[in-house]
Amino acid sequence: MRRWTRRGAALLALGLTTAACTESDDDSIDTTPAAADDADDGAGSDEPPAGSRLRDDVDCSSEGLDADDTFAYTTAYYVVDGALGDVCLGEPDQRLSAAWDALATITPQDQLADLGVFAGIESREDGDEVTLAFVSALDADGSLFQMSVNLDAYVEDPDEAQLTLAHEFSHVFTSLPSQLDRTAEAEDDCTTYFNGEGCYFDDSIMYEWIETFWDDGLIDEVDPFADATGADGQSRCDADPGFFGAYAASTPEEDFAESFSVYVFDVETFSDEQQTRIDWIAEQPGLGEFRNRAEAAGLTGLPNGFDECGVG
Repeated sequence: MRRWTRRGAALLALGLTTAACTESDDDSIDTTPAAADDADDGAGSDEPPAGSRLRDDVDCSSEGLDADDTFAYTTAYYVVDGALGDVCLGEPDQRLSAAWDALATITPQDQLADLGVFAGIESREDGDEVTLAFVSALDADGSLFQMSVNLDAYVEDPDEAQLTLAHEFSHVFTSLPSQLDRTAEAEDDCTTYFNGEGCYFDDSIMYEWIETFWDDGLIDEVDPFADATGADGQSRCDADPGFFGAYAASTPEEDFAESFSVYVFDVETFSDEQQTRIDWIAEQPGLGEFRNRAEAAGLTGLPNGFDECGVG
């Protein structure tokens, strides 16, 4: 059973305070790193100097990256200006380097700049569901993220690995400050949807997704503070052939992420309802480049290994 996870930032552990974020005036997804707005001589900036492979704005220890009892970090690299930097935890691992190359194949470099750390993990989980990868915010306003990959699972199934990376990166660009308000007032003042970490702006891609595919009270069934599992989405999967498996039906974020991975790699759809999701994603500004890059690399046409929904 496939399981992806999106974890919240450990803001207290990092000693961060909540920062204000602003809504984008553009119709496209704003993936510009927040620090890029202060382009002067670099004085007083937390950004690494040009040409550096190191960062001084990220705690790359296991504690700083928020390890828990379910997994251990085995290695981690800094990400600097959208490129893989130096090892900051453990020893170099060719599997993690290969995972980065796969991610960079489908993702424009300016969007990879929203990552600050790329890490490998070893799962300690029991049961049928194992975390394949997750992303989490490294700062208070969600302008910098880490992505962590289960390296043992990554090498077992290349197709699954490709889908995993696309899935996880969608959690990054849908959680940037132009998309999600993480201020202290966000939960109380939210008029769209509060996902446990922040409130989506009304012109964010995720809120538009929710209005399109999670209306008629469906969103009210979701606990935004609970970890997503396939069991949570099974009844919705049984009833709706538009979902790509029960895990996709657990939350709107996982629904979008699974659908986005299908779109990027041109996975065959099982139903008209699934195809409607893919067509919707294809119409969104800025997302076509992921699909174009996958096509250029000969990575499209992956088989549909998702559990079929709407047959319960």
